[in-house]
Amino acid sequence: MRSFKLIFLLLPAIWTGSAGQDATDAGMPPEVLSFRLRNLNFVKNNEYSNPIVEGYTLIGYFLQPELVYTPSSKFSLGIGVHMLRYSGAEKFSALRPVVSARYNFAPDAALTMGSLGGSDSHGMLDPHFSSERIYSNWAEEGIALSFRGDKLFNDTWLSWENFIFRGDSVREVFTFGESFRYSSSPISEFISFEIPLQVQFRHYGGQISDYPEPVETYFNLATGARVNFDIAGKRYGTAGFEYSLFLSNELTGKSTIGLSSGNAEWFRLNYGLRNLQIEIGYWIAHNFYAPSGNPIFSCVSDRNEGIIIPDRRIATGSVKLTIIPENFFHLYAGLDAWYDTDLKRLDSAVALHLRLDSFFGRH
Repeated sequence: MRSFKLIFLLLPAIWTGSAGQDATDAGMPPEVLSFRLRNLNFVKNNEYSNPIVEGYTLIGYFLQPELVYTPSSKFSLGIGVHMLRYSGAEKFSALRPVVSARYNFAPDAALTMGSLGGSDSHGMLDPHFSSERIYSNWAEEGIALSFRGDKLFNDTWLSWENFIFRGDSVREVFTFGESFRYSSSPISEFISFEIPLQVQFRHYGGQISDYPEPVETYFNLATGARVNFDIAGKRYGTAGFEYSLFLSNELTGKSTIGLSSGNAEWFRLNYGLRNLQIEIGYWIAHNFYAPSGNPIFSCVSDRNEGIIIPDRRIATGSVKLTIIPENFFHLYAGLDAWYDTDLKRLDSAVALHLRLDSFFGRH
């Protein structure tokens, strides 16, 4: 606890006024000692009633204040603390130091070690890597290599979630991920396309600890294509169609969930106008399982051990609205719905959050 007290004593000492800046380390001027504040206040109500996942509500906030030292345009070092607390809970669910070193070796490319930029920075698909992790598992630690250009997006990362020492009785847990997306230039002035490729390995094991469970490594892959149509030069928004293929496999042959491999397909129609996004789709899965994905898409129950629904068909829909979309602050509201055509059940989720990411400091 002494380290946390020291951090909070230092923060006021370097703050003498506020000057909101774009929340990107690469864009900061050299020789700056600044204060960065990241905050997310959220409520997400999951109205689930099916054999796969049970309904629950997440309500709370996370707060991450940091001192950021930028000796040059290529390097920055952040030191702070990450605090996650659910409303009504007596204690913080996460309270740990944050140390992040970032090297910008090109204008659009960076290497980050230590605390990473947040689970939503990977741009992963929800069945593969749950979007709800922004509330429950935003903070990650490990190493990431990222590139964000006009046409190319790439994020390669290793997140170490459970470290073990010799003689421990639990398994080490880490995730390796690769998220790639290519976006084309407009074709015939109103048509463009995107090609994503996402790979994820989640490993449970370790050689130096003594644990009763077997070593498991889950592999997930997602790829496909998306076609976008500009309506009257985007005056009336953008419409599109997206097809995604998902593959899942347990590589050691010792899966504890009862499945070794599976696959899924997701067909989606989407429409966007300014800050509004609307999407409808159809999900078809056979023995699909992604340990970090949204469990609503899974064939494996996370509420009743041993229950597997081998084949699932789900009509999906979502409405997402970003209100006050500033570069350092936004208010988000979202509604998701899933109708299982075999179980004849409708599940839904409503989310609302306020998010802040801003720098305050001086030269």
